[in-house]
Amino acid sequence: MKTQQNSAGKTVRVLAVSTYELGHQPLVLARLASIFKSSGIDYELCDNSVERRSFTSEEDFLLGNRLPPTHIVISVPMHTATRLGNEIADRARETLGTSVEIIALGVYSKVAIASSDSYNLAISSDDSDTILRALGIDPGQASQRPAAAALPDRSTLPGLQSYAHLIADGEKQLVGYVETTVGCAHMCRHCPIPVVFHGRFKAIPSKVVLSQIDQLYQEGARHITFGDPDFLNGPTHSLKVARAMHEAHPDMTFDATVKVEHVLEHRNIWGELNELGLRFIVSAFEHTSDHILAKLGKGHTRAEIIEALGIMREKGIEVRPSFVPFTPWTDKDSLIDLVEFLFDHDLLESVDPVQLSIRLLVPLESLVLTETETKFGEWDPELLSFEWHSNDPRIDQLQLEWASVAEDSQAGRLNATDAFGLMRETMYRRFDIPIPKRVTLPSCGSKPRLSESWFCCAEPTKSQLNHLR
Repeated sequence: MKTQQNSAGKTVRVLAVSTYELGHQPLVLARLASIFKSSGIDYELCDNSVERRSFTSEEDFLLGNRLPPTHIVISVPMHTATRLGNEIADRARETLGTSVEIIALGVYSKVAIASSDSYNLAISSDDSDTILRALGIDPGQASQRPAAAALPDRSTLPGLQSYAHLIADGEKQLVGYVETTVGCAHMCRHCPIPVVFHGRFKAIPSKVVLSQIDQLYQEGARHITFGDPDFLNGPTHSLKVARAMHEAHPDMTFDATVKVEHVLEHRNIWGELNELGLRFIVSAFEHTSDHILAKLGKGHTRAEIIEALGIMREKGIEVRPSFVPFTPWTDKDSLIDLVEFLFDHDLLESVDPVQLSIRLLVPLESLVLTETETKFGEWDPELLSFEWHSNDPRIDQLQLEWASVAEDSQAGRLNATDAFGLMRETMYRRFDIPIPKRVTLPSCGSKPRLSESWFCCAEPTKSQLNHLR
């Protein structure tokens, strides 16, 4: 196949980089590989969460043919990945100068280009026409148009064994990652997705999704993570996919992300989904304060969180909540309530310690900025957020202390139960309140989970940043 050239008649060579995809094999790189290969583009993929290049010299940017790239595409689907991606973009600009065009790709692309002068272009979509135009190629003039249903090309990515595993029943299973929809129907104020999709979503044809699941099954996956912002954006579509997957691969299990309100609204489907292989859901509880939940536009209350937990546990499905404990509206009482909630509702094995260290991010165009009663500071391009501080300085200090504890847990220096116990003690001491006695049962490790615990709105770990620096 003839090497693809752009509209200026120059050969196109692309280095596509992912820095962090929640521990999953990066689907975005596999999609790009399919586009590049079918279009005759010289390319190389780098999943830096696994390959760990330092990007400190020109050597680190060369393609396999020892030629420098004309374009570098950096995947920025979330805060953590963008912090790391910006480091690589800046290194590329320093090392390669203006000879390379650097493209930010993903939900955080506008944030990336606003926080680093190294980027030339920001795009949110990885559909083939958008990608080709970003590379200066007229889609109509490409060597071969990529088929809309073309399988992601995972052949040059590290194998599934290099990524997150399902840990359940004392065993580990390889995990594959797919999506059934693009976008989201909801407008949660703290989430970056509504800024891009404006409450809209598009279903990916079920045949396309099932072909990807078949592909991953052949590669050894026995568990699938459905990475949609919400698996029940289109419940009929989701059920169709889950039923067809189970029929084709009865030994395949899965997890998905589901809002509390959808757990309640579709309470009649959970028994069937459990039978189809649903082991757990991730659900953005975010807080236990109704005041804070309203500020975030979550669409649920504390009482509804408890009701949703009961429904799922009755059907034998574990819930793994995510939280944003630290917000401009968090006070002493709401923070204490959130921590005690984890103990009261047997969630210590279901929540990763990093969740208690999460601080609200307010990126560009965030819907949180429409909260007119709250004053935010200046845009901080390094933190990728508008500044804010708690009215109680002790709360800001707690966030820093808990982040340190969470990193110790992530690094294996502290188990989760001990981490939560330490966070709880630190909180009461910081507030100068006697620590209420509580019996904490030791973790038995029986609840299903993925081996990767870091979440998308967390700051990069010191080890992640130090690797690049």
